[in-house]
Amino acid sequence: MESKKKVLLIDDDKDFLMATKLILEKGGYEVFLAEDGKSGVEMSKSVSPDIAIIDMMMETWSEGFNVVSKLRTSDSGKQIPLIMLSAVDLQGPYQSFEPPDDLPSVDLVLHKPIKADELLNHLGRLLRM
Repeated sequence: MESKKKVLLIDDDKDFLMATKLILEKGGYEVFLAEDGKSGVEMSKSVSPDIAIIDMMMETWSEGFNVVSKLRTSDSGKQIPLIMLSAVDLQGPYQSFEPPDDLPSVDLVLHKPIKADELLNHLGRLLRM
């Protein structure tokens, strides 16, 4: 039996973390949770996830971007697919927010709330790459 793919979930919303963890575990993933960017980056080093899902805005407007940047410059996070989650309406105030110029690539930006089957489909697709 092949080992489960590891998903690192970084979000400051505990309810979202717990609900999403259940969805991902039902989908056959091993899930690691971090409630802020700093612990998420540390956890990435220790668990070497296959993919990470990062909330765009946590304690600060740019915390999600900072996490992506730190992961992309770390050995454990250089190659893994990164999904960024946003509860921000991209048609609305987001247009006036420019991501940092040096933002390392994220593979996908998804909007909260996200349907369970959509999330699992995206993970499956990104992990087959």
